[in-house]
Amino acid sequence: MNILNIFLSVNVADLALTGIKIGLIMSIMTLGVHISYRILDAADLSIEGVFPLGACLAGILIFYNVPAILATIIACIGGAVGGLITGLLHTKLKIPMILSGIITMTGLYSINLALLGLSDKNVVTMKSMTFGFKNGLFGIFRDWFSGLGLATNVATPVATLVVSIICLLIVFLIIYYFFGTEVGMAIRATGNNDKMARAQGINTNRMILVGLMISNALIALAGALFAQNGGTSNVDSGRGMIVVGLAAIIIGEAIFGRKSYKLQLVSIISGTIIYYLLRQIAIELNVVEFLDLVSAILIVIILAIPLIKKARLSRKGG
Repeated sequence: MNILNIFLSVNVADLALTGIKIGLIMSIMTLGVHISYRILDAADLSIEGVFPLGACLAGILIFYNVPAILATIIACIGGAVGGLITGLLHTKLKIPMILSGIITMTGLYSINLALLGLSDKNVVTMKSMTFGFKNGLFGIFRDWFSGLGLATNVATPVATLVVSIICLLIVFLIIYYFFGTEVGMAIRATGNNDKMARAQGINTNRMILVGLMISNALIALAGALFAQNGGTSNVDSGRGMIVVGLAAIIIGEAIFGRKSYKLQLVSIISGTIIYYLLRQIAIELNVVEFLDLVSAILIVIILAIPLIKKARLSRKGG
């Protein structure tokens, strides 16, 4: 009965709008996760450090009046550097990918604390910082739409949707066409079968580095946009993002499949939006922690399916 009352009291339009707004921003993050996990077949866990790196870099730069677009670009570059570090640890020092990602993530946590600490001369580190919505990309567009005559309460969500859609569309087109180029195909070949790729003369180590840099640049971009949407940077904003990214990919592929690369990208975006719509419902019901548990269980089940199928086939063959 309490759950029913909560549903009846919820403004469905606001709930859907919030889920879609966040889902569009986080789709960029999920596309980055897709590159590392699906294309490179690499378990890169640095996402939980790179996402807040993008948020902290953009936040501190905007705090010191760097133009929002430039701050966002620098955040992407910072993410690419994070991916490069993970890749070098793996390819040059031969550290397993999963451990390389953990090392990068751990180091970035301290860097993110130090970045936010730059906003206050009395401290060395800081876990969160507010720089204001109006100074970010979304705030700039909101003011522009307000100047066209839209009320502030209308201009704010419109600006968020427009900026998110533009950024997502640019990322979608870049990824789609890049992975159809010679370099993009070499990265895909490296992920599919690195031994065969090396036999074809592909420098697989270089392809891993390029793939991880692109992946982490997108993740940092999502972090920068996420921070600007809220006007706040937080070093813990990346917590649980790997589960979110994988869950969104799995949800999208379960619904739309992977028949073509374009459809695969669309399914990832759709899965992310669906995930955040579900997340908004969970927040309204005050059970968001259970959504994280369900996401984790879903990932385990999906990843275990090939093993289960193999076991069933071996039983039949026996």
